Amino acid sequence: MRFFKFFTLGLVAAVAFAACAKNNSSTNETTAQTTAAAAQGTAAPMQAAAGGTAAGAKVYQTNCSSCHQADGKGLAGSFPPLAGNPMVIGDPKNVIHAVKYGLTGKIAVQGHVFNGIMPPWGSQLSNTDIAAAVTYVRSSWGNKATAVTEAAVNAVSK
Repeated sequence: MRFFKFFTLGLVAAVAFAACAKNNSSTNETTAQTTAAAAQGTAAPMQAAAGGTAAGAKVYQTNCSSCHQADGKGLAGSFPPLAGNPMVIGDPKNVIHAVKYGLTGKIAVQGHVFNGIMPPWGSQLSNTDIAAAVTYVRSSWGNKATAVTEAAVNAVSK
């Protein structure tokens, strides 16, 4: 029985990593577009104060929605919801840290306990993309929290 639990957890982690790693090139494209727009002095796709930005939605859809779902409700028993999640809408340092460095172990969200693995995205996503995705989840699905800047992501260390 114990082997089955570890096998299942390993399988879930492998699926999560595989699903989350796909389409990384589109994330790099978003970063390149943002950088190019900034260099030209035009409005970049990701605007720090604009909740639910197109760039943040794209980063989320490409890297996060396979686990947390397009509606932010997560998957019962496997992946926690982001909609109405106190960690997401609370101190932005906590959600930035989870996205940038990953999260392992038990967490309770809305009365349900989740005990899984969130992969660290800091090595695959730029700080600009992390800021866009975090801003998107903090302002989507009824969440009403402040935007996150690239400087805020830069400031969070392990």
